[in-house]
Amino acid sequence: MELILTISSGLLVGCLVAISWFAGSDAPYVPTKIELLKKILNTAGVKKGKKFYELGSGDGRVVIEAAKLGAESIGIEQSILRIVYSKIVAKKLNLSNARFLHGNVFSKNYQDADIVYIYLLPKGVSRLEKQLRNQLPKRAIVITQTFHFTNWKPYKKLDLFNEFDLSKDIKGAGSFYFYQR
Repeated sequence: MELILTISSGLLVGCLVAISWFAGSDAPYVPTKIELLKKILNTAGVKKGKKFYELGSGDGRVVIEAAKLGAESIGIEQSILRIVYSKIVAKKLNLSNARFLHGNVFSKNYQDADIVYIYLLPKGVSRLEKQLRNQLPKRAIVITQTFHFTNWKPYKKLDLFNEFDLSKDIKGAGSFYFYQR
């Protein structure tokens, strides 16, 4: 009986961890290839003196790369497990300019952002489009990956899906649009 209880408890904890890792209704967990990030972040002007946000930061890789370039970098994520993981990685890399916040990306204010990175499903991107237009300061830059704003005109488009095998399952996964407020 004790063995069954131990196994059941372990399975329950495992399920809760898995659910936490994949939490979030506005984007599945699909990490961006690190090889792309430097090119994308440099194109957007990520550097020291800039404030960078990633909305739906997943495992923290984009925020960490932005922090390596010197920007004050903030990731907002629904999954507490991914927040803990991201904080551990940033601490191991001694990146004091990388922060991770647990929360809903739609309930935050981004009026202090210089650059915002978004890789969410179309519904989430659509919700953020109006919010960011109202909140971002003039000249702030928004980067969208795969799913893009419908009412903003991008000043630059990078289609890298021929250069990198980002995902066989997501059409246009290497498509990045840059917008300026």
